[in-house]
Amino acid sequence: MANTKIVFFSDLHYAPERPINNGSIIERKLMEYSQPLLQKLIHKINEEIKPDLIINLGDLIEDFNDHDKDIVNLTYIWNEFKKFKYPFYSCIGNHDLRSMTSRKEVEHIMEYAHSTFSFDINGIHIVILGTDVNNNMGREAGGILKTQFISKEDLEWLEKNLKENELPTIVCVHFGIAEDNMKGNWWFESCPEDALLANRKEVKTILKNKKNIISVFSGHQHWTKHIEEDGIEYHILGSMTENINDDGIPDGVYFIAEFDGESLETIEKHIRLENNNV
Repeated sequence: MANTKIVFFSDLHYAPERPINNGSIIERKLMEYSQPLLQKLIHKINEEIKPDLIINLGDLIEDFNDHDKDIVNLTYIWNEFKKFKYPFYSCIGNHDLRSMTSRKEVEHIMEYAHSTFSFDINGIHIVILGTDVNNNMGREAGGILKTQFISKEDLEWLEKNLKENELPTIVCVHFGIAEDNMKGNWWFESCPEDALLANRKEVKTILKNKKNIISVFSGHQHWTKHIEEDGIEYHILGSMTENINDDGIPDGVYFIAEFDGESLETIEKHIRLENNNV
């Protein structure tokens, strides 16, 4: 069996200009570099890496907390993603959903019947978990509280889906699932629960009894980290546009993961822009 190569990236936070008064903290998001970073990543993937699969872990856009603007920006960046020559899928992030009354609006742009789904590739089972929208919660903090959970229906689907599947499985979700106190995290040290899925315990109850889970990949936390919990490997991927070293240079982080049929090797890579010019 030939190695299966998957590229992961996350939290591009595309915006054509910096949002003003959208109620979110944006200081460390170098969204002005989102477009050149993406174009360089597309070229590198299409011409050099040539993977079997590409997965984005959410927050395609930095929302304006304005429904119509966010729809325009989501549509634009999704069309840019179509330039990948290899199969591409995406989770939906809190900023993608913040101004939406239903996730169906984003699913429509992505041409997904549902944002929680699964597929098989080269003998690997891939699960994409979509978070839901709770319109009873506010839009504060980038819409985290509004979008921080997996619906009951999707939890039931996940349990059934994994029970029926015997293939090695990778699970992808925007919010963190592994416990993490977020100490030292610029965004979430003072509010660690905002970094994690609100009903992650229910998800982990389903996952921990499945021996064929290779790994869980998530974004949102704006740092890159590996955690092992209950025998499951959790890979947390930072934001491509994060000013991670507070030096005005976007992190440009992405993963290349290779599965040889038995084990998964994940290599951290970074897109660097020449002279950091837009």
